[in-house]
Amino acid sequence: MARQKTTVYLDPDVLTATKAAALTTKRTESAVVEDALRAYLRGSRGDAVWTELQELLDRVVQASDRDEDAALNMAVDEVHALRRERRAPLVRGA
Repeated sequence: MARQKTTVYLDPDVLTATKAAALTTKRTESAVVEDALRAYLRGSRGDAVWTELQELLDRVVQASDRDEDAALNMAVDEVHALRRERRAPLVRGA
């Protein structure tokens, strides 16, 4: 499977731990991060993420049956709402 490059921002302590795990297990940092994400997505929170994604896709498909532009706008609005929701704890904790 081809890999795709992405950029993520990590807490400095998490990055240090990732680098240490990579060194001690003789793997790349990417492999450590990928394994951690796979484990997370296999867990109960991962199930919730996949369920939420499926519900969003179902809503977008229903909207696209009516109007393609409306479906795209709905998808963009959902992504923005989700990002606001996920950022909210960071803002309150600041």
